[in-house]
Amino acid sequence: MKKIIILSLTALLCGAAAAQTDSKLSQERMNKFAARAEMQKQQRMRQAPELDAAKFMHDGSATLQMTAPKGAKAAGDTVWASQMPEQRWFPGEWEEVQAIVVTWPYTYYPADHVGDEDYQADIYIPGYGAQYQWNTSTNRWAYIGWGPVVGVPDTTDYAELIAYYRQFLNYPQYASQAQQYIDYFQGQWDFRSVFVNLIDAIQHGTKVWITVQKLSDSTLIKDVMAAEGKPLTDYRFIENYTNAFWYRDCGPICFYYGPQDSVAMLNFEYSGRACDDLLPDSISSQTGIPNFTTSIEWEGGNCLVDGVGNLFTSDATYDENADTVGQSYYTGNVNNPVAYRYKAPLTSAQVLDSMNRMMGNTRVLPRFRYDGGTGHVDLYADMLDENRFVFSKFPSQYSSWTDYTTAARNIDSLTSWQSFAGVNYTNAYIPFPRKDDGSYFSSQNEYNGTQYAQGYTRSYSNHTFINNIIVQPCFSEVVNGEPTASWDRANMDSLRAAYPGYTFYPIDIRSFDGYGGAIHCITKQIPAESPIRILHSPITGAQGDTYNSQNATISARITNNTGIAQAQVVYRVDGGEWQTVAMTAGADSMYSATLPTTTFNAEGVNVEYYISATSNGGKTITKPFTAANGAYFSFGTNGQLSIADANSTEERFGQFFPNPATEKASMVIDMQGGKNYSVNIYDLSGREVHASRLQAEGTIVYSVNADRMASGQYTVVFSNGSERVVRKLIVK
Repeated sequence: MKKIIILSLTALLCGAAAAQTDSKLSQERMNKFAARAEMQKQQRMRQAPELDAAKFMHDGSATLQMTAPKGAKAAGDTVWASQMPEQRWFPGEWEEVQAIVVTWPYTYYPADHVGDEDYQADIYIPGYGAQYQWNTSTNRWAYIGWGPVVGVPDTTDYAELIAYYRQFLNYPQYASQAQQYIDYFQGQWDFRSVFVNLIDAIQHGTKVWITVQKLSDSTLIKDVMAAEGKPLTDYRFIENYTNAFWYRDCGPICFYYGPQDSVAMLNFEYSGRACDDLLPDSISSQTGIPNFTTSIEWEGGNCLVDGVGNLFTSDATYDENADTVGQSYYTGNVNNPVAYRYKAPLTSAQVLDSMNRMMGNTRVLPRFRYDGGTGHVDLYADMLDENRFVFSKFPSQYSSWTDYTTAARNIDSLTSWQSFAGVNYTNAYIPFPRKDDGSYFSSQNEYNGTQYAQGYTRSYSNHTFINNIIVQPCFSEVVNGEPTASWDRANMDSLRAAYPGYTFYPIDIRSFDGYGGAIHCITKQIPAESPIRILHSPITGAQGDTYNSQNATISARITNNTGIAQAQVVYRVDGGEWQTVAMTAGADSMYSATLPTTTFNAEGVNVEYYISATSNGGKTITKPFTAANGAYFSFGTNGQLSIADANSTEERFGQFFPNPATEKASMVIDMQGGKNYSVNIYDLSGREVHASRLQAEGTIVYSVNADRMASGQYTVVFSNGSERVVRKLIVK
């Protein structure tokens, strides 16, 4: 009986495959899907294509007036940025957040053809847009008019579709066509999976706010998340019409103000996408967060702040405000439904003056030219705290690239400026992604893309902080929380070393290749209520020949709207027991504590420490933020205690992490243009247990296999005759 059933099913399958009229396997349907995907990609590109309003205009007088629904639900009157409160500060992205805002990928249809494969639409203003129908004679999507459009969340069961087409692979005459369908649906699944995994990662660190066209869409999204094995657990839905998903660029720039450190939003104009431009209004109307509006055009991906009044951006913001074209809007006229508002162009000086007044001391850098067209700083730089930048470093193979030179000069500029403590910002480096096979990009055009090819614009810097989590773009399949490509996995080790203590959630972002952005670009932080703010310039130690017997004084400015109940320095020497010293309050919310030399009165010891503060409201925050997971400040007592020199050899060598280690300890080293070091490891008795040579260029990760070493303390010495760096390593 079993054999008969199998034969019957096989015959049934053969009959289905033989049916050339089966539209589910037709080449025409495949052409339609491929053209739909290409049109959707053009609509979703990070740099919005300029609206050609003329194509929606028709001769003749209007015969019908259409009223668009309100884009921002119950939004109040506009409050202009000129009315922003004086006492305000913009937090860094590494600081505590209460939520991350994202959206879900939507497909748009004409309102009377929702779900029909032969129709699609492009939303321009809330509820209305351009409508298209598939033309079988030209194999193209044809514009059929302007009208109401409806967005539908992508809830397709891609696994079922792929399984359906996979059965045709057994028949040579249909295998090629079936494979095209499989590849198409797999690509759509991969694209949506970015959002599925992102939303799941966010809710591990804070609440995720998901925007939907209408609240009833939330049920569909919850069902998909549950079906993917990642059910929603910590979430809120916000109603907002959406053109695309680049929420970093269109979302609000949040800040604190007043004696209570209340949260508010600064709303810039996001040109070309009228629905997305309403996102801050929608958030404000549904959460009660005050929203201050400016007519300055600016995109959030071009915003990097140090949390103490300094903003770093690129001259792309000058370009955005130099023209006369403002936001698109709905005219209400059926014959001429959409048009641009026009405005007076602004000079660079006017833009800079406005940014200084709204956000603080603004530093403007030359933009990249081969980054997908954004000119945004978030594709190559971010900050670990108020003192340190972390940069993506172009490999030397790209030294002929225009952006290679621009990056080097921008990094020199950023590290030549001073932090709040009056010393130069320091910096660390992370690697630059490669192609899928691990090879380098052949040219700027291959990386950036041309009119003939989509490009890549890959970046490890384009990640998102979510309290003690970093949601990290990677560029190979993720299995058990790790990228599968060896080069991608090695780079992830570099990232963990550069951001100690953070839990990384890698997401394969290759389906975003050519879009001009990644994880950072599609997320937006909402800062936490009642923040504990700890500003600290860490003590570090340059290794030397003479022991300095000074006490080490740790100081920080610590504030909270409820007051500080207690603050303390927690420290240890050479991986020993943790000790605590209470910090004493002084003027201007400054707290300090002295670590007595009696606790480390020997040459060559390594001191690790962090600061912990508890508010009167019961909240506790540490500095570094991830101290609970092993991130500490450290200094050695072989030399003068000092603030680190950003350009010193000492600063080019990171610290071992984790430390203590049980299996492997790694550190990031900037080998610059090429260095050759001897590496010697000594145990506590001074016996050499390892000797090797290290020769490389650029930023590398140096690792020690701790699982092959006996438990104890080791000294790792890097030297090349003129330079000597010492690191301590504890093996458990």
